[in-house]
Amino acid sequence: MKVLIIEDEPPIADFIEETAQQVLGSELTSISKVHTVERALLFLSEHSIDVCLLDLNLNGKDGYDLLQHSVAGSFHTIIISAYTDQAVHAFEYGVLDFVPKPFDAERLQKAFDRYFNLSYRHDLAIRYLTVKDQSGIRVLDVNRFKYFMGADNYVEGYMTDGHMELLDKPIYRLIQILPHRFVQIHRSCIADIEHVKSFGHAGQGKYNLTLDSGEILPLSRSKYKALQKHFEVNPGIL
Repeated sequence: MKVLIIEDEPPIADFIEETAQQVLGSELTSISKVHTVERALLFLSEHSIDVCLLDLNLNGKDGYDLLQHSVAGSFHTIIISAYTDQAVHAFEYGVLDFVPKPFDAERLQKAFDRYFNLSYRHDLAIRYLTVKDQSGIRVLDVNRFKYFMGADNYVEGYMTDGHMELLDKPIYRLIQILPHRFVQIHRSCIADIEHVKSFGHAGQGKYNLTLDSGEILPLSRSKYKALQKHFEVNPGIL
């Protein structure tokens, strides 16, 4: 695992580094530290990482511009901050966890456990998905998306207005931060359950799901059975 620490106070950055090394052990392949927004942006443009440990207050600067750059990446972001009143807002942007300062190894372990647990979904709903392209960073309302399709290390996000947005996060990382109404219906597909019109057997051992827009998505056998149980409990949804 490759980790980046973004923290403006060197002694605290050193403590975070030592604690991360203690928690991750042999899982850790590299760990880097930067202390300014400018160096953080440069590092992220030149290196690939798996987790960013981000302080939201860097030399008095609001960290939300940097947060938007961070959550747009393929990696997960864990906030480490004393400003606990900002936790809900940070989760709205799709961070994996918010670790309040001061913290110990046990609390940081919990944050990394969430990273490794691919079935983990946090309860504080994300409100925005951040995409990065040639025009810069754009923040989009997650409610505008109806489904996502995996495309190698990227994800194609299909919106209710017909547009498609390309997200850097792989599908197995994206599902960890999406609201619970988004369900992974296939290894390559996530759908908003509120847009499901019908689903069923498509012949030759295959299943599919139809959205209210008429689009047909792949559905795995195991997810077909899970959806059957879901709609038996919630029959008014379909």
